This record gives sequence, structure tokens and C-alpha cells, in this order.
Amino acid sequence: MSNQATVWKTENFRFVGKAFHAAYKNRMSALKQICGEVNVDKSPEYVLEGLGGFHEYAPYNGTTLTAGHSKNGFTTIIRPSEFNLSVDIGYLESKIDQVGVTRKIGTRLGDSGAMTVYAHLLRLFGNAFNKSFTGGDSLPWASDKHWIASSGSVNRVSLPDTTAGTYSNLINEDLSVDGITKAQILASRYVTPDGLPFLCEMDTLLVSPELEPKAKELCGADAKLSPVSNPGSDGNSANPVYGMRYIVIGGGRDGFTKKQWAVCDSKLMRETVAVAYSEKPRVLQVELDNPLIDRYVGYACFGVGYGDARSIVFSTGA
Repeated sequence: MSNQATVWKTENFRFVGKAFHAAYKNRMSALKQICGEVNVDKSPEYVLEGLGGFHEYAPYNGTTLTAGHSKNGFTTIIRPSEFNLSVDIGYLESKIDQVGVTRKIGTRLGDSGAMTVYAHLLRLFGNAFNKSFTGGDSLPWASDKHWIASSGSVNRVSLPDTTAGTYSNLINEDLSVDGITKAQILASRYVTPDGLPFLCEMDTLLVSPELEPKAKELCGADAKLSPVSNPGSDGNSANPVYGMRYIVIGGGRDGFTKKQWAVCDSKLMRETVAVAYSEKPRVLQVELDNPLIDRYVGYACFGVGYGDARSIVFSTGA
């Protein structure tokens, strides 16, 4: 196959690649505010450690040092999986409208790549209430009896420290000012695995698409979280949650059902919820024997998961 016969494919790739990356970045921007990203290109899995630490300092008598003993959270293992989608561009359609066709292909492949990751994250949140989907402590993400600490592991499965007690990150409240403040108060009483106060700021509201009008009413019309929005708290001073940022967690069949919602600490969420990439969504140009077909393959290898459940409080909305 001569270079002359395939020069049109070289020109195509320049437009496809640019449109692909722009579409992917735009789609993923909102959820990146509450989900971390890690690259694991040299490992088949990623170990997401739960929050842990040492207990408070002991009194010192001037001579004897007190040895510290770490208390650990629960470990979650994320194993990335491969995903792909291929699209062909014909020579004639490219010749007629090269820029339009290639940008359209690049944008659609970028959208599909971003939406694949996005959908897996929505399902992670949507399955929080599903007893069949469990985390490192063998309990659903939303549970009224999470174990506070782990006593270790056997065959890479974390075991609970039953002496440390339990905590709940699940309530059954309609979305309201009282419901949000109840969730925030619940989180203020959490302790770390080593028994110290769990310092968190439940600063972000997560809602189903059906609850977005209510979120606007409670938080303000401009409080929806986006790459550029970061509203202040001035406005309705009588409402303690006015100005709180919110994100819609739902689309199509995935995410929260119509009454479900949650509040979370956005900073801690980025430490405890992760998309582990062996390969971020990208577009590959495939060499074909047919000089009249230019094939592009969208490819990604990733997995999603959560570690510590204390960074979020869920509500069934019942």
C-alpha cells in the first residue's frame, strides 16, 4: 500500500484525535470533583486503602516512650477491565467532508469513552444500596452497620475488628434542610479506626435527576457543580444549606433512583473513591489492507471502586 494511497488517513487522524480528547475531558469534568483518578499501567490491580491511623498520644512520664499501634481501615482491590468500540470512515465520505466527518467521529468516540467511565461510576453510586454489591468490609456502600476498623486480612480479604464497634452512613429521610443537617450531624460523630474524631466537611449534595429541582430550591439556582462553579454561601441566610454545591448522580437507567440522595465530603471522596486506569480512553488508528477504509478504535482499560464509607452519608429518601 503506497503512502500516496493512504495520505488521506493521516490527515483524518489529526482531526479525530483532537475531537476525541476534547469530548472526553468535557464529559468527565463534573464527577472528577468527587472521584479520584489513579494510573496503574504497570499493575493488573489497584489496592485502595481505607482511612487508618494511630491513636492519640499517651501521657509521657519523662523516661518511657509509648509504642504506637496502627488501626487500619478496609482494603478494596480494583481490577481494571478492557473496553473498546470501532468506527470506520470511508474514503468517499472523507473526501466530500473530511473535517466534518472526522470531527464527528472523534467527538462520538470521545463521548462514548467518557460515558463508559461515567456509566460505571453512576452504577457504583446506584448500587450503594444493593446488598449484592459490597466493599472492603463485605457490606454495601450504604449501610447502617459498617465496621469502624479492620483487624487484619486473610487471603487479601479484610476482617472486621468487632471490638471497635460500628457506624451508620445510611438514613431514611426525604431531601430537605432537616434531612441534610441530620446527615451532617451523623457524620460529625464518626470516629477513625484508631478512635479519634473523624474530621470531615459534608460540603456536597448528590441527588437523583428527579431531585434536581429540589436541590436548586435548597441550594440555589447556581449551585450545580461544574468545572467553573463554586458558589458562595451568601443568599438565603435563613437556610443553612443554601450555597451548598450539588451534583446530579443519574442518567438513563444508571445512578440514583428518584428519591435517593447523599451528602459527602468532596475532598475525602477524591481519596476514597477512585477510577483506576490501566489505560485512559484513547483513540487508535488501525492499519487495514483496504486503502478505502480508515478504521478508528476507541479503547480504555479501567475499574472503579470505593474504600472508606465515612466520606459519604446516603439516604433512601423514604
